[in-house]
Amino acid sequence: MSTAVPPAESDMSTEPHRGAGRRTMLASTVGTVMEWYDFNLYGLASALVFGPLFFGSSGTGGTLASFATFAVGFAARPVGGILFGHLGDRIGRKYVLLVTMLAMGAATTLVGVLPTHAAVGVWAPVLLIVLRICQGIAVGGEFAGATLLTVENAPAGRRGLFGAVPAMGTGAGFVLASAVFGLVSLLPDDAFLTWGWRIPFLLSIALVVFGLWVRRGIDETPVFEALEEHGQTVRFPLLTILRTQPAAVLRTMGITVSGFVWGYLIQAFSLAYATRTLHIPKSTMLWAIALAAAVEIVAIPFWGWLSDRIGRRVTVWAGLLATVAYVFPFFELLETRSAPLILLAMVIALPICKDMVFGPQAALVAEQFEARVRFSGVSVGREFGGALFGGTAPFIGTALVAGSGSITPVALYVMAACLVTALAVLSGRETARATV
Repeated sequence: MSTAVPPAESDMSTEPHRGAGRRTMLASTVGTVMEWYDFNLYGLASALVFGPLFFGSSGTGGTLASFATFAVGFAARPVGGILFGHLGDRIGRKYVLLVTMLAMGAATTLVGVLPTHAAVGVWAPVLLIVLRICQGIAVGGEFAGATLLTVENAPAGRRGLFGAVPAMGTGAGFVLASAVFGLVSLLPDDAFLTWGWRIPFLLSIALVVFGLWVRRGIDETPVFEALEEHGQTVRFPLLTILRTQPAAVLRTMGITVSGFVWGYLIQAFSLAYATRTLHIPKSTMLWAIALAAAVEIVAIPFWGWLSDRIGRRVTVWAGLLATVAYVFPFFELLETRSAPLILLAMVIALPICKDMVFGPQAALVAEQFEARVRFSGVSVGREFGGALFGGTAPFIGTALVAGSGSITPVALYVMAACLVTALAVLSGRETARATV
């Protein structure tokens, strides 16, 4: 490609360093697995233990309070998106990822040593919320940083695949979190509630040390290096993006809605609904979700690769239609209380319906923005979408069932989220084969 094109315009057409794409993809993915292990632990614990331990209630009130703190982490993610988006566009992608991993690991480890409501009363949920806010800020810069490292190093025509590989870390992190939590949930209830639930959180410190070691040797992207070389970095990237590309920020928010709502309803709400309302053993649900998330490790890159071949919009729309068609059967499969059918429900819901939408997402949202403000654009758009629609989904789902006594409003809620994402994708151009 012509080197005469300024980097702010050529963006991801900049030639990657030889071998840098695959090396960076590996390091970025390993780190993302570690961070999403930490973040997903909180969702599992919110559904199973935080209500009685930190809010003094094992009923619906405790579950709602626990899911409210789960949502607090998402509310903090835009703060991280703004902060780390600014730093990512000013000083580079790779340095941000080291900071976010260290902050996430520290917060998660400290959750494992918190005193409970029985020991310190109201201070227990206060401290829990503070650490959840720290988690949210840290993860607010993780997705954009990890995926931009790979997308901006991708060969021509392979941005979907390269962006989906670190995004796969979200599923792999959930597999790891679910497997560890599933193992400790096999303990007798007294032991599990007393000390067993803390083990997965304390393991975070070892995982973070490993993740920092893997990430420390990665190179900066050639796109950002070119911006620095030509003096084209932006002093206030957020203000620039809001002035020049506000529609792209709104479109990015819309693109994320269905994945956030459907994904967190499956991973958090359905876990609480199945164990408390349907009386399905928590180990059955945890292992079903973990096995389905394991399939995501293959599915997410596949859907990203497919979007390189047939287009982002076609792939995403197919996933949205599949989700709308499947949402009622999903809950009907749960109500059978049959372990094989519950596993089938999760395998269709996560790696097929959700990931057909999620797999192309990293490349799709990155392709909405100029390189000089891309980190800020992706972070702010995606994390505001997460705050509004992701963290609130388990709370809203629980409240809808409590208020109606039926799962139907929850299914309609998912369908509405799919409609929002469909309109957001329709509002933009096809970018899979574009030079952006």
